Amino acid sequence: MVTLSQAGSFTSEDHSVLTASDVLERIKGEVTCPWSEETVDTFKSGNPSDGVTGIACTFMATVDVLKEAAAKGLNLIITHEPTYYNHLDSRERLENDPVYAAKQEIIDKNNLIIFRFHDHWHRTDPDGIYVGMTRKMVWDSYLVEGESNLFEFPGISLIHVTEHLKEVFPEANLRIIGDPNLKIERAAFSAGAPGSAAHFRLLQRGDLNLLVIGEAPEWETIEYVRDASQAGLPMALVILGHVISEEAGMAYCAEWLQTFIPEVPVAFIEAGDPFHE
Repeated sequence: MVTLSQAGSFTSEDHSVLTASDVLERIKGEVTCPWSEETVDTFKSGNPSDGVTGIACTFMATVDVLKEAAAKGLNLIITHEPTYYNHLDSRERLENDPVYAAKQEIIDKNNLIIFRFHDHWHRTDPDGIYVGMTRKMVWDSYLVEGESNLFEFPGISLIHVTEHLKEVFPEANLRIIGDPNLKIERAAFSAGAPGSAAHFRLLQRGDLNLLVIGEAPEWETIEYVRDASQAGLPMALVILGHVISEEAGMAYCAEWLQTFIPEVPVAFIEAGDPFHE
């Protein structure tokens, strides 16, 4: 049995050992989109030539996620979002920072390898995040044919939609705008934080009256929907939070990886909503 302390001794010269680079090459072969030269989907920490003892998929490589992965013998972390608190994972602002030092100590001590899988997981067809989230929300049967994020509902009220989402995501701090009795005919889902322009393109279609999102600046999409509701227009918004709106997509990623990486364990580790009451 391979332990984490031994994992750092495995390199690409050990041809029988699956390396982190090998895993990446298999991922490149399985996504349906070309691999971009300019991408955030790169290794952020550790040696890609090291052997892989197991893979942990997660939305965010938090300290707790890293600790759990190490305890389970999973030394390759595939995370959807940044590890070092900015989009490009630059460490320029983190020199002599105690938070960074504490996190990096865990990574180094356990020979962890971190790879970000964001751009191409969204670009592959179908988008892996949306597949996992649609399944998690139990909205598969409402999905409009040929679409990945549009759903037709049989005129159920907003309050019933939100009660269902609260049951599905009991740990989430949902925020809701709109008349609770509004009859929802068609809804759109927008994962993560694509920006208000993406939200407005959906809201201005004219054929939907509910938008479920991850997050948005509070003076943009949120105020637009609040004004719509106050003006008596049939429009509602549900804010799940960024983590909650994408995390199930990384649970699905673990299942997807298992179909073409049989040599090592692959598991999903939940980061969870960072907020609490």
